Amino acid sequence: MRILIIGASGFIGHYLLRRLRHKSDHEVTKTYNSRTPGDIDQSWHRLEITDYQRLDQVFLQARPDVVVLLAAIADVGTAERDPARATEVNVDGAAQVARLCTQYHARLVFLSSEYVFSGDRGNYQEDDAPKPNTHYGRTKWQAELAVAREASQWSIVRTSVVYGWPLFGRRNLAAMIIDRLKNNETYIGDTNTYRTPIYVEHLTEGIMRLVADYHPGICHLAGADWMNMYQFACAVAEVFELDSSLVTPVQALAGVPPKTDSLEELEQDFKQDMLGLDCTQTSHRTGIRAFGVVAGLQEMLA
Repeated sequence: MRILIIGASGFIGHYLLRRLRHKSDHEVTKTYNSRTPGDIDQSWHRLEITDYQRLDQVFLQARPDVVVLLAAIADVGTAERDPARATEVNVDGAAQVARLCTQYHARLVFLSSEYVFSGDRGNYQEDDAPKPNTHYGRTKWQAELAVAREASQWSIVRTSVVYGWPLFGRRNLAAMIIDRLKNNETYIGDTNTYRTPIYVEHLTEGIMRLVADYHPGICHLAGADWMNMYQFACAVAEVFELDSSLVTPVQALAGVPPKTDSLEELEQDFKQDMLGLDCTQTSHRTGIRAFGVVAGLQEMLA
């Protein structure tokens, strides 16, 4: 099988490639942009996803059977600061990749996000109606629509907070918590923000299943535990045998002076950020299991 991974030099791409290295029957072509991989060889191609001429060349050389699209502006704050660029990369880039997948008769596995939902209740299911309230979330929802419209064979993978040992020089949430607690520093755990954290190895295992077997439509690949970030930090401390008393619970907006005396507006200010994904339908349909946070952290520790 010929596989093209667009955005392979990032955190998720790194772990996906580690799995693919053990598959001798796969021919893998990888792309990178700003983050040059350490193991660069002829199978790597530098690609800015909005350079459509270069994108055409990569497809022509790879002639993929399956394309995994990981490349995106994934930081919520960056997308808010430069919305036009985020739209260009996340929406227009995904649409062009989807068109080329149809042209080359390739299946597309597209990585999306829980941010397509509003965050008003959490544990969203695959068939819940998206209602993003951030520009990043809007770009991922628009990209999902473009993928479904332009690609003839597609699987959309929505995920949540992804954790694991990071690439050199880049920390994710679990690694940051571990570093702070090991240095005897406090970690402020946000009790207002709920997610379904997933260990990166569990996510890439699920993506591999979708690469190997075609499961069309929307899939949720996230953790089995819906929890706030204070609870997640406590779980990290427990599994890594660190001092959990250094984890301090706090509301995200605690300490921010109120802008109004109106009870209704005060409640709006402290509205909980409840995302997270229910993976039940995907598990039943694909056989991909959702693992709890403790299981993921134990694997990370091992």
